[in-house]
Amino acid sequence: MSPSKQSTHLLRLLAKDVQATTRLQRPFSSSPTRSQRKKRVLDPFRTPPQFHDALRLCSANNTLLLALFTTSACAPCRTITPLLTSLVETRPVAPEDKFSGLAFAEVELDSPDNSNGNMMDLGVEWGVTSMPTLVGFGGRRAERVTERVVDTRMLSDPVRMAEWVDEWMRKGDPFAKGGSGGAGGGGILSRIFG
Repeated sequence: MSPSKQSTHLLRLLAKDVQATTRLQRPFSSSPTRSQRKKRVLDPFRTPPQFHDALRLCSANNTLLLALFTTSACAPCRTITPLLTSLVETRPVAPEDKFSGLAFAEVELDSPDNSNGNMMDLGVEWGVTSMPTLVGFGGRRAERVTERVVDTRMLSDPVRMAEWVDEWMRKGDPFAKGGSGGAGGGGILSRIFG
């Protein structure tokens, strides 16, 4: 190939590469895209205040928070965590979803950071009796547990977990009334203060 043909060929390849790169780039924005807002994988919680703050934030945003209670000695947790992370990151937003978003985080019960309380107290608070325990928190009340899964075979099965997440995303807050996100049932005080 002559030098002029080589340079023409290289220029064409370079032009194609620039066009492909330009198509992949999106305009700069400091705010997350719609799909990024709907799905979040949070850093592992190592102190009770981190967990409670995230719980309140997810509650305020009507986000289903999947919290996997783990310890460093939990062998199944090391395989279940990447599976749930992938599930949350790749699950498409569905129009029938009642929760506005989906989030996942590990709750490390044996975290050595005791500066703001003991993480084992969270296990007692939420009734965690085995490892791993996946607890779904959802609705407009931060303390509301939607569901709990302790079956390691189910937690290790991507298809069953995807079905479970889809089911809870469609159900939404089981205690909401009238779509307002308030609490349903209870006494007069719960009706007044939601």
